[in-house]
Amino acid sequence: MPPVRRSRRLAAATRTVVEVVVERRTVRPPARSTADRLAAAAETARSWRARVTECADRAYSAVRGRIDWEAVTAELGLPLIGCLHMFDASLSAVVVRRLPDLADWSVGDERAMVDFVLDNFGTLVGDVWRLVGVYMNVSEADCLAAYRRLKGVRMPISVYESIKGYREDGVPWKDIHNMFPVYKSTAALLNAFHCANKRSPSVLGGKKAQAKWTPAETKRIKEILKQHYVPSCILSAVDAAVREFPDKTRTRILNKIRNHTDAVNQEVQRQRESGLDIDWVAVSWAVGLSELECLELCRIDEGKGRWTYDPDTFSKRMADRMEAFIAEHYPPPAAPNFNAVSNYMWVDISDCIRMAGMLRGEFEWTDEARARVVRMREQGMTYKEIARQLSPNLNPVNVAYYIRNLRRSRQHVPLTLEEKQRIRSIVDENSGKVSFLDVAELVKRAFAADKDQIARDILSGATTAAEVARRLDVPTILVSAMVDKFQSKIGAIPNKPEN
Repeated sequence: MPPVRRSRRLAAATRTVVEVVVERRTVRPPARSTADRLAAAAETARSWRARVTECADRAYSAVRGRIDWEAVTAELGLPLIGCLHMFDASLSAVVVRRLPDLADWSVGDERAMVDFVLDNFGTLVGDVWRLVGVYMNVSEADCLAAYRRLKGVRMPISVYESIKGYREDGVPWKDIHNMFPVYKSTAALLNAFHCANKRSPSVLGGKKAQAKWTPAETKRIKEILKQHYVPSCILSAVDAAVREFPDKTRTRILNKIRNHTDAVNQEVQRQRESGLDIDWVAVSWAVGLSELECLELCRIDEGKGRWTYDPDTFSKRMADRMEAFIAEHYPPPAAPNFNAVSNYMWVDISDCIRMAGMLRGEFEWTDEARARVVRMREQGMTYKEIARQLSPNLNPVNVAYYIRNLRRSRQHVPLTLEEKQRIRSIVDENSGKVSFLDVAELVKRAFAADKDQIARDILSGATTAAEVARRLDVPTILVSAMVDKFQSKIGAIPNKPEN
C-alpha cells in the first residue's frame, strides 16, 4: 500500500502546482503608465551603474594604475564596452591619471591602449576616446594625443612585407622591434603593422599612393603590356606591373591596365557569341584573374535583362542570390561594386541599385507612386497590402505615416460653425479671469475631451480600436496609443459591461 499513498500524494502535489501555474497565467498584472516604466528603467540604469562602478573599484590595481576590466566583465557577465559605458566616475574612488607626455607612458600602457583600440573600434570618432580613457584610467585628451604620436611613423609596404615574413617564421615582436628601432616601442610597431595590414593608401606610402599616374609611368605600363600581354590573358602583365610599381596597389594597376586591354570583355563576348551563358569561372581561368576581378572589370551591358518589382512575379530566390553575393564580397561597411553585381546577375546596373535599396526597406516616393497609393487607399486596401504592392520589404507603418502626412499637406479642414461657437463661448466665459495662455489650454482640453470619449468607448467595449481606425482612416497603432495615453491618465481600466 505505501506505493499507492505516494502516488496519491504526488497527484495532489501535481494538481496544486498546476493550479498555481494556471492562476499565475490568468492573473494579469496591472498596466503601468509610461511615466512608471521610465522611472523603473532609470532606477535599473542607476543600479547597474553603481554595481559596475563598485566592481571596477575592487578590480583597480595600484601597481598598474588602472582597472582590470577583463576581470570586471568576467564577474558581471557583461560585454566590455557595455561596462565602460555604465562606469560612473562620480561614484568611483579611482583617481584618473594625467599622462600628457608620451615619455610618461609605460610600454605596457602603450601596448594595452593600442590593442584595445584596434580590437574594439572601427572608427575613432564620437564617444570612442572617452571609453579609451575609462579603460586606461587616463584623461581622454592624453589618450588621444599619445595615440596620435604612436601612429606618427608610417610603415612602407616593403617594411610591412618583411615583418610579415618574420612573423610567419615565428620571430617574436620584441626581436622585430630591435630590427626597426625607428618605432619608439613595440606598441608603436604593432599599431603601424596593423594599419599597414588594412592596406590603407594613406598608410602605404602616404600621398604618393594617391598620386596620379605620371606620363613616364603610363609609358612604362604600355611597355610592360607589349612585353608580357597575351591576348585573353593579362595575368603576366599585371604581375610584372605590380613588381614594377610596389607603391601602387594591385587594384590601381588593374584599373590602369584595363584602359589598355580588353581581355575580360573579349572573353565574355566570345562566350556570348557562342550562345552560352556566361561562366565567370571560365572567364577567370581564361584571363588569369580572380572571378571577382573579372566581374568588376567587365564593361559589357548589351543583352542584360531588366528587373522591376511586381508583387505577383517577384522572385525571392533571385533577390536572395543578389544579397548573398553582396554579403560575401562586400560586407559592411564596404560599399558594393554594383558593376560586379550587375555582371553577376546579368541585369541592368540601375535596376540592381534600385532593387538593393528596396530589399533594405528603402522606397522613393515619386509622383507615380503617390498617385498609386491614393488610388489603392480609395479602393479600401490596407496599409500592409499597399506596402506589398510597392516594394518587397516596405514597412506598412511607413506607408501609414506617408498617407497621413500627405493628407495633412493637401487638405485643410476648416472649423465648423458649431466648433467656432464653442471656442467663442470658452473665450468669453474666461476672458479677464485667466491669462491668454490659460484660455488656449482650456480650448485644447475641450477638444481633447472628444478623444477621451473615444478612448472610453474602446475600453468599455462599445467599439474597438480597429473600428475607430477604419472610421477615421488612421493607423490602428495611433488609436491604440491614444487609448494607452488616456488609460495612463486616469490610472484605471473601466469595467466592460456585463452581457
